[in-house]
Amino acid sequence: IMSTFTKPKLKKMDASGKVLETAEDIQERRQQVLDRYRRFKELSLVRRQKLEDSYRFQFFRRDADELEKWIQEKLQIASDENYKDPSNLQGKLQKHQAFEAEVQANAGAIIKLDDTGNLMITEGHFSSETIRTRLEELHRLWDLLLQKTKEKGMRLLQAQKLVQYLRECEDALDWISIMYQY
Repeated sequence: IMSTFTKPKLKKMDASGKVLETAEDIQERRQQVLDRYRRFKELSLVRRQKLEDSYRFQFFRRDADELEKWIQEKLQIASDENYKDPSNLQGKLQKHQAFEAEVQANAGAIIKLDDTGNLMITEGHFSSETIRTRLEELHRLWDLLLQKTKEKGMRLLQAQKLVQYLRECEDALDWISIMYQY
């Protein structure tokens, strides 16, 4: 009884339902699958690169925002007109020298951000114009900070010289007053 039954011959089909009967049909279908897989891998690589570029850009933005916040805080200190109050000018000068040292110590942050941003720009990053604009703004703020820091230092020195001059004038007037009494 078993011998009378023959197994039906299985036919291979592709996704469209077309029967793949010949070696050429199978080879053609194989090539289609390989081509589709290759395109998938290419698109995956493009997508991965875009994600990595976006990731780097987010780090750049974070670092730029932190640097801008720091510069803004230091600009407030550099713009302070405490030199107008002649009390404790020596202490104010010492604090300002420490402030200048802190500003110079952080100069590397803008250099590092410059290097990162310019590398991204030369690589043709999708946000190159935003990066360029952000770097220009940070440089403008940095230059303003350096200018304000220098001006404040000069004004503190001028105020110290003025106080010293006024003391010398007061001493001279006291001496003249004493000499005039004799």
